[in-house]
Amino acid sequence: MLIINGKYRMNCCLPENGKAEKIVYLHTAADEAEAVWEMTGRDYVLVSVEGIDWNRDLSPWPHEKVFAGGEDFAGGAKDYLRTLTGQIMPAVEQALLPAPKKRYLAGYSLGALFAVYAIYHTALFDGIGSVSGSLWYNGFSTYVKEHTLRRNPDKIYFSLGDKEAASARGIMQTVLVRTEEIEKKFQEDGIHTILEINRGNHFKQVPERIAKGIRWLML
Repeated sequence: MLIINGKYRMNCCLPENGKAEKIVYLHTAADEAEAVWEMTGRDYVLVSVEGIDWNRDLSPWPHEKVFAGGEDFAGGAKDYLRTLTGQIMPAVEQALLPAPKKRYLAGYSLGALFAVYAIYHTALFDGIGSVSGSLWYNGFSTYVKEHTLRRNPDKIYFSLGDKEAASARGIMQTVLVRTEEIEKKFQEDGIHTILEINRGNHFKQVPERIAKGIRWLML
């Protein structure tokens, strides 16, 4: 385990020889990451990042809460991305040696929103996995249409559950439409994408859905 700033904790799932050409960064608990890794071939490095404040670190700008009793979103993604790319990733890759040749960023829910946001501010990632992404986030579809990527990744994976747009919360009902808009924009930019629809709501078979996305990215 690596620890950055006394807060962020990284666990690495490694191939048997300890080396791989590809590395995936995933914001999730270590045990969930291990379950995903077991389902995805184990021929790459999977790094789980824990200790984040989801509503602050993964949200691109301030946004009012969507759940009663929940917290507002603080919009700290830009600051956290600097920590991820400037401290977390260098520490992980220095420990691996030699560093993998391809980097991917994947996430679920807000982590998936952050993954898409990140490629507008860094050119480090070769592929993105947005699994059940919070792409309903107010203004995000417009942001994608009006801004330019730092560089086009090779691949972007999207998925949603077929019941996610049936949320009782109005803004979340737009998630399918917004995801389709965003995918279309990336396709127009010449990026290879896919949008898979899984059975169930937002909380159904989370590790399995992440594993599907990573398997596609690793092809």
